[in-house]
Amino acid sequence: MHAFVSAHTGMALSVAQRRRLDARLEALDLPGPAEQVVAHLRSGAGAADLARLVGAVAVHTSELFRDDVQLSAFREHVLSPRVQRSKQPLRMWSAGCAAGEEVATLLMLLAQEGADPTSRVLGTDLSDLVLTRARELNFPAEALRRVPEALRPRYFEPRAGRQVLVEALRTQAEFRCHNLMETPYPEVEGGFDVIFCRNVLIYFTPDAFQRTVRSLTERLAPGGVLVLSAAEPLLQLPPELRLLPCEHAFFYVRVEGPVVPAPPARREPSLPPAALPDVAPARAAEPGPEPTAVASQPPLLEPAADAMAEADWLFSCVLDGASTGVSDEQSEWNLRRCLELDPDHVAARYLLGMLLEQSGRPDAAVVEYRRARDAVDSGRARPVPFFLNLPRLRVACARAVERLEGGSPG
Repeated sequence: MHAFVSAHTGMALSVAQRRRLDARLEALDLPGPAEQVVAHLRSGAGAADLARLVGAVAVHTSELFRDDVQLSAFREHVLSPRVQRSKQPLRMWSAGCAAGEEVATLLMLLAQEGADPTSRVLGTDLSDLVLTRARELNFPAEALRRVPEALRPRYFEPRAGRQVLVEALRTQAEFRCHNLMETPYPEVEGGFDVIFCRNVLIYFTPDAFQRTVRSLTERLAPGGVLVLSAAEPLLQLPPELRLLPCEHAFFYVRVEGPVVPAPPARREPSLPPAALPDVAPARAAEPGPEPTAVASQPPLLEPAADAMAEADWLFSCVLDGASTGVSDEQSEWNLRRCLELDPDHVAARYLLGMLLEQSGRPDAAVVEYRRARDAVDSGRARPVPFFLNLPRLRVACARAVERLEGGSPG
């Protein structure tokens, strides 16, 4: 039953999720062996029971203007240029929209930029129950704490102790039940201009993560943009996507025209893949030898600053390498060298954990996730571009540990 629900939702169930699932199964008291129960859940007669099981493991935590640094970068580098370039209505999709917080946020951003009022935002979620709340687009007052003060009276109306999005924006929203593990995916003529899927894939198995990214990419219009959270970087991009790095965020753009294969990797690791250890050292006593793979060095600075500059440069190579065909072995070497130079570079350690997990080394991945989380807890970690929100990165690490190792996320 655990395997069935995991496959149905795409989620790698944590111990806490499995316990909630077991309790719900016991309460439902479905008769027969597991095979018979699964057949029932797949039938129309079992849809309500399946929804209850999904509700036991689903995560529907969100908020208005979540990750405001990323949203500011999205507005400046993606939305505003697109609106200025074309006055055509935009088609946006919030995949995993929870109770509608992200849909409301996107509608406000469209209004602020003066987008065509016939632009539409689709919100989808696998839970009918949460979509019932989302369709109302009304929120408790505390949910507006991140909404800029000037926008609250303009876009919300108080009603029965809650804040309701104004009618003009509500009419631009559409909601639909959809499970990212199932086809067909929502489609619009010509493809979506923007797809948001944030803080959803961190719960998925590596296989479900990759399949979902491919499916979302296929639904983008040429030049369309995929927005994932900072905790969900793509270490290997589908050939249809290219990285759009900004100062404090990154986005993925679907290429226009025929897909050209990515150029070969520009750098070769100075160590053969077999020489790479499963676990990076917790702290290097001294900087290691200069990597022969580095084609150019950062400017000469003070020794400590020089090491951190090189660490940041190597980290950026990993993000850039995702769209230029750099191998997993090269990315792993770059991340380990980065951590030799700056052991508390938590973003690099988190990416190393992701890479190890996706390459089938969960035990080694847990070690890196734990070290990244502990570095945040100790105050040693420093923010780096794209990963400025250390508390959110800490949550991502804790969830990864719980997913892979079980027990409390810490």
